[in-house]
Amino acid sequence: MLVSGVDDGYFPLKYKGRKGKTVLMSVVFDNYEIVDIDFDFIYVDGEEAGDVLRTLKKGEISILDGVTFGGFNYVNPFELDFKYIIFYSSKPNLKRVSEALSKHFNDSRKDVILNVMNNLTRLTTKRGDIYVYSNIETKEVVEVIEKYQVFDKLPEPLKTAHELSSSLSRFLLSKNLI
Repeated sequence: MLVSGVDDGYFPLKYKGRKGKTVLMSVVFDNYEIVDIDFDFIYVDGEEAGDVLRTLKKGEISILDGVTFGGFNYVNPFELDFKYIIFYSSKPNLKRVSEALSKHFNDSRKDVILNVMNNLTRLTTKRGDIYVYSNIETKEVVEVIEKYQVFDKLPEPLKTAHELSSSLSRFLLSKNLI
C-alpha cells in the first residue's frame, strides 16, 4: 500500500497574512522506500491548501501534519476525496489556537480548524500516544501509523515530508524564488 506524508515548508514571519508563499509537499512511500515526491506552493495564512493538496500525487492513505499548513492556511477534511489521517504527536492547545484565529481571521477557517481539533481521537501506539482525525477505521489508522513509526512517534512519511519541504523552502528562499 502506498502511504504519503504531507507537510508544509519553512516561511519567515513576514510572510504571515498572505504576504508570501511556502511549499506544500507530499512524499509517497511504498513500504519504506520513497517512490514519488510532489509539491506546489500555498500562501501563508491563505485558504487554498485543500485545493492544492487535492492536486498533489498521494498514496492510498495520506498522513497530514495537522489541519493547518503555512500558518493558518487549512484543509477542510469534509472536502477531501481521499483517505487521510490528520496527525498530531501531542494535543493542540485549543484555547491558544482559538484566540489566534479570532484575533487574525474573520472567516470560516476558525470553525473548520477548531472542529477538527475538538474531535481528535487519542490513540496509544507502540511509540506513545498520538492524536488523529481520520476518515478511515481506527484499527487501520493504528496499523499504518505503527508500521511507519520506526524511530519515534512521528511516522516516516511525515518526517520525510517535513525534512524535504523545509529544506526545499529554505533553498528557494535563499534564491529569492518564493
